[in-house]
Amino acid sequence: MKNIFIFLTLLLLCFTLCGCDREKPGILFSSTPFSKELGYTEQSVYKKGEKIYYLLYKPKGFETRLLKVQVFRKNDGADEFFGYEYLYNKTVELKDRKFYTDYFIINRKGYYVFQAFEFTNTIKPVIIGIVRVED
Repeated sequence: MKNIFIFLTLLLLCFTLCGCDREKPGILFSSTPFSKELGYTEQSVYKKGEKIYYLLYKPKGFETRLLKVQVFRKNDGADEFFGYEYLYNKTVELKDRKFYTDYFIINRKGYYVFQAFEFTNTIKPVIIGIVRVED
């Protein structure tokens, strides 16, 4: 009886302390457009000139209707603070407060860092994602 009580207590602790955070915002990358009928093809490595579709998602909803989306290119061998090239900056108005989707095309190989900011706080990004573009 004592062993069963200890097992159930450990199981309960596991579920309460080791749970996933499903309310965390995220970014998805795909080689096909996002749709309810077709879903999407998850991908993080692309060819030069290929369309890269992205979906910004926040389950609880973004605080503002405006988002700032930025893309940086990370040079090979760059350290944490230097070696980044600013490529893309776009301010978008959300139709739905929970997600935004768009695409872009990159014609140079390298690693690309995506950041999305809520317009009320442009210092700390809400979402960060990385993709790689090859020849």
